[in-house]
Amino acid sequence: MSKHSLKSIIDRRKALFARKPEAARYKPRVMTEWKGGLLNENTIRNHTILSDYPEPSGGSDRSANPMEMMLAALGSCISAVYVEYAAELDITLDGVKVELEGSIDLRGLFNVAPDVVSGFEGITYKVTLETSEPEESVKTLIDMAENHCPVSDSLARPVTISKSVTVIKPESAG
Repeated sequence: MSKHSLKSIIDRRKALFARKPEAARYKPRVMTEWKGGLLNENTIRNHTILSDYPEPSGGSDRSANPMEMMLAALGSCISAVYVEYAAELDITLDGVKVELEGSIDLRGLFNVAPDVVSGFEGITYKVTLETSEPEESVKTLIDMAENHCPVSDSLARPVTISKSVTVIKPESAG
């Protein structure tokens, strides 16, 4: 897709959202189903994405693990936001690369140390932009993109998680 086509899509969406704020409400849905071992199948719209763990962790290493996928979601979102804002600002990008690393203490996951959190303690990333645009234009792009990534925003602030667990008995257990 060309930069101008993307800009046209963004302009139409922004106009719609300004006119009808309710049209901007979005509820992504994912269905995750355990497939044995530590392998899970995630259905997202018409896409299927596997998650698994390396063999030393008990998995079959058929895909990235969920924490790696979280980093991939963050990196993908950061990259997409840069591309979207570049199109909106009429900035030409020849390349975007996002390198990410998370720090986690697995004692939290395995309840070895109850005072250790089970998730990331920190995430660092480095964005490399390939462009011949003027420094001031690139600075504007960086300011816009770094403040509007929904995945980064969701990770950086408390987000309400509502839970429900249903237990069913297998038919043969009756």
